[in-house]
Amino acid sequence: MKFVIKWGLLLIPALALAMPAFAQTRDPRLSDSQEPGSLIVFPKFINAAPVLTGGDLAVLPRTEIEIGVVCPPGTTPTTTVCQEHQTIKIKFHWVCPGSDDINTKLICPETDFEIFASVNGKLAFSADGTPINSNSPRVPAPPCRNGYLIGWVVDNADRPIKWDGLIGDAVLRGPALVPSAAGLVSTAVEAYTAITVQAAEDALATGALLTGTGDPPGSELPLDGLVGGYKAVSGGTRGKLYGDVKFDNVTARAAANVPTPGNALSSTWLILLTLDVDSGFPNLPTFVDLDFYNESFRGVSTSNPDFEFHISAHHHFICWDQVQLSDLDANLTQAFMGTRKGVVIVSNPHKVDFAGISNDEAGGVTLIGLVQVFEGSSNIPVFAERSYIFNMYNNSNYVATEFEITDDD
Repeated sequence: MKFVIKWGLLLIPALALAMPAFAQTRDPRLSDSQEPGSLIVFPKFINAAPVLTGGDLAVLPRTEIEIGVVCPPGTTPTTTVCQEHQTIKIKFHWVCPGSDDINTKLICPETDFEIFASVNGKLAFSADGTPINSNSPRVPAPPCRNGYLIGWVVDNADRPIKWDGLIGDAVLRGPALVPSAAGLVSTAVEAYTAITVQAAEDALATGALLTGTGDPPGSELPLDGLVGGYKAVSGGTRGKLYGDVKFDNVTARAAANVPTPGNALSSTWLILLTLDVDSGFPNLPTFVDLDFYNESFRGVSTSNPDFEFHISAHHHFICWDQVQLSDLDANLTQAFMGTRKGVVIVSNPHKVDFAGISNDEAGGVTLIGLVQVFEGSSNIPVFAERSYIFNMYNNSNYVATEFEITDDD
């Protein structure tokens, strides 16, 4: 996938005795993840066996993808373009990370499938190939344990259309690590809101073909905010993501299993992905810069050596990745940073030419991120008794790109 990001900032001078005013104009080509979309991205799935949950011992999937369809803005269930029980076709791709191993040719494996949903309806399915219940659509398992899922609305000929009515979220459970009389059970559960992308042309009729999606139609998904495609997604060399983090606390004192420093044992992971993917083909690595700052503590003062202490790091990945903070830099712990929490800024997502890969392009790319935190006891691996996920913010810069689709049909 490839995306384009543009930016603009309008400064309004302040008059004497008036409050300074700064107004940032939002580029209409930029997508809005708070509105329903014609395209949707679920940034993380877990392809693993279902788990026993806590006291009820219910068997539930590790990943539960929830996809809903509503009437796009400007339509209602009584109009001819959006009616109750109307069937909507959605095409999906499981996208897997590539490996740095040159023997694998830096290919990001993928599996595609399609489902049919209805207006004001909802479907849920797992990422392990097993139906959740009799209402679940038949969905193949992805060819990897972790990655992301992208879906978009198509007509009956599989051509992308404008239908800004997709909404969704995902629930992640496990792992099953807590002993009980019934076996290992999972107490950790977390959720996130999916990222939605609207069709580029606001004036285009709902249900109309997106004419800029390649030859044949649907062979690529342009995310550039231009006629015939989708609105753009954050990223590019000026693009930034912002998130709250909890620095790793992974060392416990032998006595009484007390962590050092004295609060919950925890690990924090960054989930990063780009939509600049040639699905099923070799992909250039995506490089990012990372800056971490600790809490403002012991008095907010620029003369305080502990005030917003800063560590920088760098990382690269192929299509998708999840990485623990202390694996990025061994100093990203509560013991070294001096506080429990802080801020991360991920910037300058870009690809560089590598290994003679010619089908992919160097330059700025799109970037989507989540922050995932696990907490628990030292006798529970990865401290996964409880967990939570945050979506990351962005700075509204974007880059024009497209998601390249592999289709054997």
